[in-house]
Parts: sequence; structure tokens; C-alpha cells
Amino acid sequence: MLSEKLSKAVEEVTVQLRQSQEFTDYREQKKAANSDRETAALIERARDLQNRLMDIPEDERNSDYAESLQDEYEEITENTAVYEYARAEAIYMTMLQEVLGSIIEKADIDI
Repeated sequence: MLSEKLSKAVEEVTVQLRQSQEFTDYREQKKAANSDRETAALIERARDLQNRLMDIPEDERNSDYAESLQDEYEEITENTAVYEYARAEAIYMTMLQEVLGSIIEKADIDI
């Protein structure tokens, strides 16, 4: 359970994140993508491909199977709406990782 002081700090960070341009762009792209069934389905397919690619062991990343998944992913992201959504999501997630990394660094936590 977080103390009241920490809860307030988390709330402030959350407010700042939601007011960022990165979040605004992500939210707009997500709304646009979800308003079109075809785009939403393509994004879901792209996510599935990403997950499958991540599950491939390192020593098999250059296999024909991995290359076919990568080729299919690249074909899907040629769709402008899918590309713009994936780009906005990646930028927002990178920002979140940087925030979490800064917290861990400043809290002097060894991970």
C-alpha cells in the first residue's frame, strides 16, 4: 500500500504523462485505429506477429519462419494507419520506459 504522499506523487506523474504530446498522439492514433475495423484487425495481427517473433529463440531469429513473420509484419505496417498507430504507440511506450528508468535510477535500485 502506498503512502498518501507517494500516491499523490504517482497521481502527479500520471497527470503529466497524460498531458504529454506523446500520449495525445498515441490516444488520437488509437481512436482512429479503433474506429476502423480493418485497421483494428491489422493492428491486432501485427501485435500477434510481434509476439510470435519475440517467442523465437535467439539462435533461430534468422530462420525462414522468422523471416516470413517479419515480412508479413512489414507488409501490414505498410498500411499508413497501422504504421502511424504503431509509431505513436512505440514513442509513448519509450517515454514510459524512460520515466520508469529514471525512477529506478534515482531510487538507487540495482536491477
